[in-house]
Amino acid sequence: MNYQQFIIKAMNYDHGGSHDSDACNMQMLFNWDTEKLCIIFTWWRVNSIGFLILSCFIIILLATSFEFLRFALRKYDTKIQVSYSQLQEGRDANSEEVATQSNANRITYVQQLVRTLIHTSQVFLSFFLMLVFMTYNGFLMISVIIGAAIGYFVFSSSVIDFGGKSITCH
Repeated sequence: MNYQQFIIKAMNYDHGGSHDSDACNMQMLFNWDTEKLCIIFTWWRVNSIGFLILSCFIIILLATSFEFLRFALRKYDTKIQVSYSQLQEGRDANSEEVATQSNANRITYVQQLVRTLIHTSQVFLSFFLMLVFMTYNGFLMISVIIGAAIGYFVFSSSVIDFGGKSITCH
């Protein structure tokens, strides 16, 4: 037994020589597999080109929805800012309102809950897409990139955010 065979057996990648025909083909190198490809879950198994194409479209939609969530959070924050700006403009300058002005700029519990749910969905989706990318399957990797490009083109076309997030997992 050479060194590589020992490592394979030690890491339990060799399942005793019996190979299940339905087993997932887990690659740790870049590949273009179209069969026996599991995408994150064992039940999301690609065994045909048709299902691979369907899976690619689903991944494109997921990546596009990530950009939609970024857009939705920006829009929601803008809505909150506009409502507080209008509130500020409508105030009288008497001393009682000036004293409570600092509390008026705080967002409500419901607003923060909505912002948190959108952000949490973004984080979940970003890690999910990262796991898809880590299948090292070229078709799936390209699908993530295409979805991100479509989402950015559609949802970021009218907004320039100079202080926005850089490209990260979340």
